[in-house]
Amino acid sequence: MVHDRGGAVLRLGRRRRRPNAALRRAARERDTCRCRFPGCESRRVDLHHIQYWSHGGRTDLDNLISLCPYHHMLVHERGYLIASKPGGAFAFYRPDGTLTSASPPLPPPHGTIGDGHDADITPETIIPPWHGERLDLDHAICVCLANARAGGERQAGQERQVAREPVQVFEPEGWADRIRRYYDEHATRPPRPVLVPIPV
Repeated sequence: MVHDRGGAVLRLGRRRRRPNAALRRAARERDTCRCRFPGCESRRVDLHHIQYWSHGGRTDLDNLISLCPYHHMLVHERGYLIASKPGGAFAFYRPDGTLTSASPPLPPPHGTIGDGHDADITPETIIPPWHGERLDLDHAICVCLANARAGGERQAGQERQVAREPVQVFEPEGWADRIRRYYDEHATRPPRPVLVPIPV
């Protein structure tokens, strides 16, 4: 990467809206190939003009920022604002003007990986048990919910048992005669054809 004496990198100004390959490389290096929105670590990013190109913004490194598609949409459509600070830092503001706080980094793990859990890790642990097919999300959620329900029932000692009792049907007296009479009275018989003489 080539820097000038003042530290500015690859300025394009108002000559073109889209950054060239060298400017994209410089932004990727500065932003470590990640979205700069606080707490986002997405590697799928677009370059966004902080001061919009349509409002006179320049295509310079200090006016460009890497944002993932979701946060790019937040800035354009939901009114989030970005302010450029010296030294390549950025501040993000919500639509109401409050500063978006930066998410703290995750704490480093203490000890070895074996201290973090009681699972038995072998060299075959990382090998997946499937053949690369796509995840069926509905099936996965149903299995997780069923396992959670079964575990809860087992823990509480409640096992569902279906009671099978003999079923006795009660019929009123003369039921068979009533049914026969009903069908005789309401039987659907096809209507007889009516013959109408046609005058010749």
